[in-house]
Amino acid sequence: MRQKHWYWSFFAANSVAGAASPLLPLYVYFLGGGPREVGQLASVASAVGVLASLLWGRLSDRTQRRRPMIVFSFGGLALAYAAFPFLNQISHLLYLNAFVSLAWMASVTVAVLLIMESNPRADWEQQIGRFNVYSGLGWTGGLALGAAWTGLLLPLVGEGWGLRSLGVGISGLAVCATVLATLWVREPPLHISARSFRGMAITAGALLYERFRYAPAHLYHLLSPMQLVRFLQGRSPLGPDLALWYYGALLAFTGFSMVFVLLPVFLRSVLEWPSELVYAAYLVHHAISVLAFGWARRAVTRWGHRPAVALALLVRGVAFVGWAGVGTVLGGWAVPVLFGMAGVTWSYFQLASTAVVSRLAPPGLKGQSLGMYNALAGLGNVIGALTGGYLADSFGYQAPFLAGAALVILALPILLVEGRPLAEEV
Repeated sequence: MRQKHWYWSFFAANSVAGAASPLLPLYVYFLGGGPREVGQLASVASAVGVLASLLWGRLSDRTQRRRPMIVFSFGGLALAYAAFPFLNQISHLLYLNAFVSLAWMASVTVAVLLIMESNPRADWEQQIGRFNVYSGLGWTGGLALGAAWTGLLLPLVGEGWGLRSLGVGISGLAVCATVLATLWVREPPLHISARSFRGMAITAGALLYERFRYAPAHLYHLLSPMQLVRFLQGRSPLGPDLALWYYGALLAFTGFSMVFVLLPVFLRSVLEWPSELVYAAYLVHHAISVLAFGWARRAVTRWGHRPAVALALLVRGVAFVGWAGVGTVLGGWAVPVLFGMAGVTWSYFQLASTAVVSRLAPPGLKGQSLGMYNALAGLGNVIGALTGGYLADSFGYQAPFLAGAALVILALPILLVEGRPLAEEV
């Protein structure tokens, strides 16, 4: 298999996802929707993503075929966004976003498995790191494409057709991704059971992007749905320290979602930013979060995992309060600063929190522990999106922003409780 070549298909597919991430809430706003509709859009997609990853994971384990799922995934994206110009009701967008989430998870659930099956164990970390670089650069490129596209076309054809044409453009990108996957993705000659490396597979997906859809998007299928039920019933072998961390992380992810799901519509409706400026803000946020992973590694090495998480949550709480003041106490100048704070703190939180879960996991249960963490993050995304949309629609945007800040600060002491010391190496 041309190992380095097929990564380009995921570069193109992540460009589609990056460009689409602000596109749907902006189009909801154009169609007359508000924060409630945007919250519903995000929560439905996240819930479908969780269920879809379970479905695709079981199908992948049963068939031991990876290539058809990747080709179907990218082809599904192309088909969905090709229909984008014909959608003129918000309910249509709900169905489209649910299908996009279903299709996207088909490739996400098998990508890391394909890498591990195609390379010697000694090369896993290097190849997964290379794959994450391609994916991250693709996502950045998609945001840049959206900013340039809307900046050039919206003044000429209007916002409606400018956004619709972007949907067609990223559909073409998805076609390219489908063609590249068809040409270059090959089934490895020998298949390894996914259960033999479930811990490594989930750990490899640590570079997650903070976005209103898809996240977290790595390997839910390695977690049985009944495990979550048993955990909530208090019948879990994971231990009290890890259970306490889960509850704190659930509060934090819910608070994150209450703020970030609504930001595109907030910038358009309250600050009256044009769509191209919204794309530029998200491009800066994503680029800073990727660059800050190096700073986060050094901070964890110097201070430890829990202090790094505490710093991230404290700064995030301040930033969320700042968002509540934008448009009243603070002017539009504060938006780039707040996006920068969010990007840096996301890297600190995600890196340190994933490491804590890995270190608190009992022997032999690391994969299940990280799978539980991802599932609870998805649950927080659903709860936060629905609740944030309702609060903003009923009481204004300050309500979900302040509520998100309160949840983040409430999670802080929970995550600082240390039952047993951690191995503080990165």
